Amino acid sequence: MNLNYHKMKFLRLAFYVLIAQLVLSGCAGEGVEETSSSSASEINFDAYVGRNASTRSSITDMKFLQSGEWNAGFGVFARHKHTDGKTITSLMDTEHVTWRGDHWGYDHIRFWPSSGTVDFYAFAPYSPYVAMGGLPDSLVWQDKNISPYTYIRFPSNDSPIDLVWAKQLGQTAPTSPDSKVTFQFHHALARLSFDIKAPKLEDGTVIKVQRVRLYGVSDFKGVFVMEGYLNLNTGAWILADNGVKWHYSWTPEGKKADIPNNDNDKKDSIVYKLSDPPELPNLENKVTNDGDSYIFIIPQTKTEAFHLAITYTVQQGKFKETVTVKKNLLEVLRPGVPNPSFTFEKGKAYVFHLILSLDPVDFSVTVDGKKRDEVTGEITI
Repeated sequence: MNLNYHKMKFLRLAFYVLIAQLVLSGCAGEGVEETSSSSASEINFDAYVGRNASTRSSITDMKFLQSGEWNAGFGVFARHKHTDGKTITSLMDTEHVTWRGDHWGYDHIRFWPSSGTVDFYAFAPYSPYVAMGGLPDSLVWQDKNISPYTYIRFPSNDSPIDLVWAKQLGQTAPTSPDSKVTFQFHHALARLSFDIKAPKLEDGTVIKVQRVRLYGVSDFKGVFVMEGYLNLNTGAWILADNGVKWHYSWTPEGKKADIPNNDNDKKDSIVYKLSDPPELPNLENKVTNDGDSYIFIIPQTKTEAFHLAITYTVQQGKFKETVTVKKNLLEVLRPGVPNPSFTFEKGKAYVFHLILSLDPVDFSVTVDGKKRDEVTGEITI
């Protein structure tokens, strides 16, 4: 939605915004007139994360948000609701909030309106191309009209990131310098990962994992719908299939791997890295995806088969054999169910536990789907 920007009376309280986390793609919001005051009361941010939050580089956490990466920090939208109950004007659009050494800050100072309320919406990691508005005409029928103008477009094939979002509605001008607006950031996507174990190896036996693959109904077919619209007010997703679905590989070399069948540098595939060393046994007694090699997917329901395959080498003395085994994960997730389906939910981390044996006929799979810790942050007004 294009919001008309009207002049407003402002209190002499300048405000800075602080928030925390995540990135997208879209169109830049329209500009807002800059204002300033020498006696400004700043909106200061005090961001923190939930317990057990990972510090992996591909996960949106405080370490990343406060880093010097180009998309560190978070973006903010602010909408002023006037007292007439009808007029809404834009106070902030895709404002970039960053860590300034000992506090959160932003460049385009805004003032509190003297009347009405302000709704704040945030996303991270940051991207200047995100715009908040309505759905395209082809998808409007799916909107429940709860909050039709607070959607952002997310093409995950352009931005394979760990998206988070937050909101704080109905805010008014602060009555004291220490009053705060609190944001709690929610994970918008589902996270997929795996670990591989071989618990019953004989002494001197080594298993080297050469490659792990995740693909769709057949070899080198994509798996997940990769575009959708996230509502920053409700947290609801509406899928918008853009025709792009990736299949995935994990190798010891990662993106540097020389893989046949056009599996590298193609629009329908991506190569990630295995943990080091990619062999068993090791000190951790498991091989996993590397710390920056998770998959983040838009919440969706799978009704078609999708597969996980492992290619590994078993070496016992002079004996050496390389085998590939695979599983239909839909059957693993819904064993014995006719016409199975499985829904990957937002905010959950799914870990596939893969057990290898010396018998190259099969391997076993179990899966955890646990809720991730939320990421929170505070805005001091």
